[in-house]
Amino acid sequence: MQLIRPHSTLLKRSMHEAVFLASSMVDRSAESARVALEEAERQAAVVAQRMQMGDALIALAKNRARLRTGFPLCVEAAISSALNELKKTETVRPSVIGSLESLSLMAEAEVSRFVESSRLQQTVLPVVEQALSQLDTLMSSALGLPVVRADLNPMRPEVLCGALMEAVGAVPEPPEIHALLIRYLARPFADELNRLYAALTKLLEEKGVQEARYRLKLTEAGGASAPQRGGRTSATGAGAAAAGQGGGHAGGPRGSLPSDADMARRRRTLPLFDMEQLAQTELAVPRALVREFLYRPQWMAEHDEPLPVGYYEAVRAQIQAQAAEPTAPLPDDHELFAEQQRHRALPVVDRPPRPLNAHAVLPRAHWGEAASPHARTQTLMQLKSKARKVSQVLGLDAVRALVGQVAGDGRVLAPVREAFVALEPALLRMAMHDPRFMGDEDHPARRLVESVAQRSFKYNDEFSEEFEQFMAPVRESVRALGSKPHAGANDFAEHLQALQTRWTEEDHDEAAGREHGLRSMHFAHDRQALADKVAWEFSLRSDLAGVPGIVMDFLFRDWALVIAHAQLTDTRGQLDPGGYLAVVTDLLWSVKRDAALRQPTRLFEVVPHVVQTLRRGLDMLGKDPAESQAFFDALMRYHHPVLRLRRVRSARDAEASGVAPAGVSGLEAALPEAFEPMPLEKCQPQAAEQPWLGRHEREAAGFQDTADSALVPGEETADADTGREAADQPTDTALADAHAPTLFQHAGDLAADAGDQVAESRAQLARLREGDWVDLRVEEQWRRAQLVWSSGNGALFMFVSQGGQPHSMTRRSCERLLHKRHLRIVDAGEVVEQALRNMSEPDPEPLATGRHPGGDR
Repeated sequence: MQLIRPHSTLLKRSMHEAVFLASSMVDRSAESARVALEEAERQAAVVAQRMQMGDALIALAKNRARLRTGFPLCVEAAISSALNELKKTETVRPSVIGSLESLSLMAEAEVSRFVESSRLQQTVLPVVEQALSQLDTLMSSALGLPVVRADLNPMRPEVLCGALMEAVGAVPEPPEIHALLIRYLARPFADELNRLYAALTKLLEEKGVQEARYRLKLTEAGGASAPQRGGRTSATGAGAAAAGQGGGHAGGPRGSLPSDADMARRRRTLPLFDMEQLAQTELAVPRALVREFLYRPQWMAEHDEPLPVGYYEAVRAQIQAQAAEPTAPLPDDHELFAEQQRHRALPVVDRPPRPLNAHAVLPRAHWGEAASPHARTQTLMQLKSKARKVSQVLGLDAVRALVGQVAGDGRVLAPVREAFVALEPALLRMAMHDPRFMGDEDHPARRLVESVAQRSFKYNDEFSEEFEQFMAPVRESVRALGSKPHAGANDFAEHLQALQTRWTEEDHDEAAGREHGLRSMHFAHDRQALADKVAWEFSLRSDLAGVPGIVMDFLFRDWALVIAHAQLTDTRGQLDPGGYLAVVTDLLWSVKRDAALRQPTRLFEVVPHVVQTLRRGLDMLGKDPAESQAFFDALMRYHHPVLRLRRVRSARDAEASGVAPAGVSGLEAALPEAFEPMPLEKCQPQAAEQPWLGRHEREAAGFQDTADSALVPGEETADADTGREAADQPTDTALADAHAPTLFQHAGDLAADAGDQVAESRAQLARLREGDWVDLRVEEQWRRAQLVWSSGNGALFMFVSQGGQPHSMTRRSCERLLHKRHLRIVDAGEVVEQALRNMSEPDPEPLATGRHPGGDR
């Protein structure tokens, strides 16, 4: 069995991407399935078939919201299960189809589900074949596999089709409806899966993942063939694998291929580097060679060897040359402090990253001897003089090169980068015992560096009190590790554990506000989903005929929320908590003119109860009375003419005469014109784009804090800006006529620019994922905040800043703030991995002086 060492961060990000896109995937698939079912229903010649299609349409409409929320959970569970399989012993996978004997042992429902699953996969595979082949190669590399293993891809169609089956199976409908839904979801789902694979491929390529190779199988005739799945072959992969065999002829006999021992001996004779390169104080060997040394498993067996005498002579010469060089005077801490104060005077988001590299002078008060670049270089050369193998020297060079890369990463605040530079001596000593530790993402030393960097993205101001509280224990750990003569993996692990324990306690203290806001958002989201279902069930009622539009709107929007709220908060298991569902019948009857006129006595009895129940339900929901006043005014107008009937009858009874039919006719004439019923074909509720929140829920989620007036005082949208600029053009008629072409062209350019900016804002927002950091302008201050929740349709976002303070806003508000640059997405990608990717580049990247630390400026 081959040991799999997956890149956990990349896999986690890929899974988050799939889960994030799952809601929109299944929603678009459901829309396409709806259109196809309607067409099939129209063309069905058999009544039973037409009724079945109609039942499927109703089921799809009722449960569309359930699919939107349930499918992402199924995708997450399915991918997690597939990833957990990688940790188990590799066994032979059963075939998809199985044997007839196994089918005979299945229950009828299981057989039906099995057949539908196989049919779904057969529909999906031809559509996704090309995109999946490319994703297989990248995902195998992310899994740490040297060759392509399509069967271990956690995003393979088998896994995601199973998630769709699971989500549809959870819908409370008969099995035959499940089968029909799967059948009509299959083709649009295949198209969505193809888009998902393309997005995941782009994500992995942007992260620098290289394609794995296909393993060649040599036939008896000596021919080479690449493995297949579903009829797919990869000429590119086969060619890469052939090239990887040391230039052997894949088409020749097996004996013509060199053995692994021959290849090792052949590589050992290659002049990879000379001794003077290894003895330098800076990395002199090619960077690509160092990356290969860190990541290629066979490197040690092929290239590692004892160092010759010439190497030690070159090291001694370097040490003597370094000692002969005059030591430049170091700036004192007062000069460094003055420079920091000049930096501090700038706004947080406008501060350029302070230049830093492996030779930087650090504040002595913080770092002691490690503050001197001369002392750090001495440590490097002393260790080089003690090295015994080539791998140890390359490990030392890798540490210095990586420290230089990390020190120059302007995304990280300067004090954190100073800590990494001061940590270099401890990392160098670690490299003597484990030269390739930087290539192992699970090694405690590398995890310490990455964890500190990632934690630092929580802060955007290096001069704030909160950031200093973060840095103090980090400095203590760095100084403690630097003071150890032989800091090992356990030492790094202990300090990392201590820091993480401290961070967990700090997060726990901030969790109260965050959790309160999240609970409010989750409850509002669940309530809205249930309310949409209730509204759909209302639309199927037969007594909607003749109901005025304003009453129907109230029923679909407000009252559906009341019923959903009552059901979610009920603790006694009542069928109709509060009686809010039962009152609907009386409400609908009371606003029908003909029915009410025929039974005025009943109206006198039900109206007080209906109005009282409606107001009680809205109060329970937390609805502002002013929001519903228009509805109650209309309801009063509908009831008033019938209620006047009592007074009319009383007057006529006093005259001792019978009630004339003409009185009723006059009463009908007095009814308001607004008493117009809505046609039944228009009684279709629309699912809410974003959940409704009450005042207390909005406050808990931070909507008050992120109101547009607080964030962007006195500013308008891009369209308004464009219109205002256009309005500022000359108003003189002759001048306007003379310059009309220019003015129209200028207005068109403004509109085009505004459109491009809006599109860019939307694209930035579409790339935002839970866990990402942003800089948010709140009440004239810039806060570093993290996205902790977003609705499945991307209509609502909730961020949390320092102290657990929530900030929630709609998609439109986010786009507007992005356009005004009052919301700036922070580039908080992996720091060590980025440094290692830079190692494969021929020249180092220059420091982007215009980029704010950690921010997308």
